[in-house]
Amino acid sequence: MRPGQHHLESLDAFRGLTIAGMILVNNPGNWDTVYAPLVHAEWNGCTLADLVYPFFLVILGVALPFALARRRESGHEMHRVHARIVRRSVLLFALGFVLNLVAAQFSFATVRIPGVLQRIALVYFAAALITLHGSRRVRAAAAVALVLAHWFVLTLAPMTPRATIAAQIDHAVFGRHLLLPTYDPEGLLGTLSAIASALIGTLAGDWLRAASPDARPMTNVLSAGALLAVVGLLWSVVLPINKPLWTGSYAAFTGGLALLALAACYIGIEIVGVRAWARPFVWLGVNPLAIYFLAELVAHIIELTPVKTTLYWGLLRPLVLHRLSEPGISLLFAVITVGVWTAVAGVLYRRDIRIQV
Repeated sequence: MRPGQHHLESLDAFRGLTIAGMILVNNPGNWDTVYAPLVHAEWNGCTLADLVYPFFLVILGVALPFALARRRESGHEMHRVHARIVRRSVLLFALGFVLNLVAAQFSFATVRIPGVLQRIALVYFAAALITLHGSRRVRAAAAVALVLAHWFVLTLAPMTPRATIAAQIDHAVFGRHLLLPTYDPEGLLGTLSAIASALIGTLAGDWLRAASPDARPMTNVLSAGALLAVVGLLWSVVLPINKPLWTGSYAAFTGGLALLALAACYIGIEIVGVRAWARPFVWLGVNPLAIYFLAELVAHIIELTPVKTTLYWGLLRPLVLHRLSEPGISLLFAVITVGVWTAVAGVLYRRDIRIQV
């Protein structure tokens, strides 16, 4: 890849893979019958479901050097770049709040304030500004400082769902406007180490952006990925891997796995040239946040109406009951949901529609 280029199909494919994973995990047919790997760890630990969100934040970071370089090379003044970062962050936060409001049936008294898109908004805001103004060393140092500061703050209270300092902060700031009575998995404190996840991605983005089309950038990405994964596992001995808290060990472990997955996509698509498998994921990857928002919005609506009951219990389950187990039927519903939104993304892609979120 030449330094002046700003697009890699492998980035779109990896981003699309994470969106497909998020939709799959969030849309089982029956929440009471879900395969264990597709359910988030209740507290400490890491399942497949716990990988998709940090993977998305890492790929968000990977894309930042490309996006910011494109704007600088287009002659955008710094205040315009700052303004766009602010506008996009506010829009993402607002869209996340809209999803929560729909889920709460428009009850402002009980609506959840934190959320997935809200955290993405905060992470994007911080990571974009640090990337815009900071060198690689500054970003690496910032990532280390954030996870260590987060770890220090966590030690101020027991690491149990009801007693963590993270839960105390969220209750003080948001009151009862949280996902759970005890804590919120997208709370404020965990955003510190989530920013570090994105900053990990920006370093990989720099390596990819500066590289020629050979395997050289993968040496750095693969090495960093393996190192981070091992560091995360070793760190988990004293600081458990924990998604609700987004502990430093979780950020390091999942960040490392994300870089290894990115390397696999890059090698397969950009170097080996095997692209056919990635086409549906590229569709999802060029409009990722728009597809995610629409998928979540529709999911909330059908959960609040008889539509899902009709689709799952009235149509799908009776049709395949004697062929699949209950968890299998639930998974099939989620796979069909992913397929529907992949088809929508494909239509947008073929019509060259890019929804900027």
